[in-house]
Amino acid sequence: MPLRQFAAALLLSLFAGSAAAALPPLLADSAALDRSYIPALMLSNGKDPAKARAAQETYEQAWAAFAAKHRNAKPGDAGWTKMFAVIDKANAEARAALAAGKMGDAHNAQEEVRHALWHERQAMKLQYQPDLLTDFHATMELIILAVQDKAPPAIGAAEIAKLRPQLAEARKLWQAVKTARWSPEDYGLDAARTESYRAALVAEDKALDELGAALDAGDGARILKAAPAIKPPFAKAYAAFGSFPQ
Repeated sequence: MPLRQFAAALLLSLFAGSAAAALPPLLADSAALDRSYIPALMLSNGKDPAKARAAQETYEQAWAAFAAKHRNAKPGDAGWTKMFAVIDKANAEARAALAAGKMGDAHNAQEEVRHALWHERQAMKLQYQPDLLTDFHATMELIILAVQDKAPPAIGAAEIAKLRPQLAEARKLWQAVKTARWSPEDYGLDAARTESYRAALVAEDKALDELGAALDAGDGARILKAAPAIKPPFAKAYAAFGSFPQ
């Protein structure tokens, strides 16, 4: 069987082997929230302020519904209460930043939303597919930052030695993304977004392999190209869980 067909068959088996049970209410509502939150987060990192503001408004409506349903679900739980306070503050900061045309500040505030939800679901030991992507994101950013603004001669043996364990950790986290069993329908993914996600998995594998080969070759210029190239496939996979305006 050709490699491409094998990869497609493997991905299909992972989805087909998903548990039949639907997501529990909190995670189902989290998935619904992410369908509007992810566009707000990612569009604030773009170059269209009008689209970013519209996406933020749509997300905040979804957040209001989520908060109304879940804010008082765990009375006496300090972590739960703090999560809502952090997100309310981040939403206000993002809204103000977008109104002032400060896209970068808005994006940074919106990242706080993702982290707050991620940490609370981790504390509750809940398996939520976008959280596995967020796990990967943290290590991915360390790899990219390690080479950012450096010239090829600056990527020597010491830098390569630091990158190798980070790449190993990224591979481990990406393997967790790939092997998790879940249902696209539970997360509201249509056929096009499911296919986009599958393509991103394959593309990320290739990007990680290329970075590994660049490290093995000790080629600074190749490493400088390969390290940031691991981000676009991740972004494509994460974006699949959002419902972007047409």
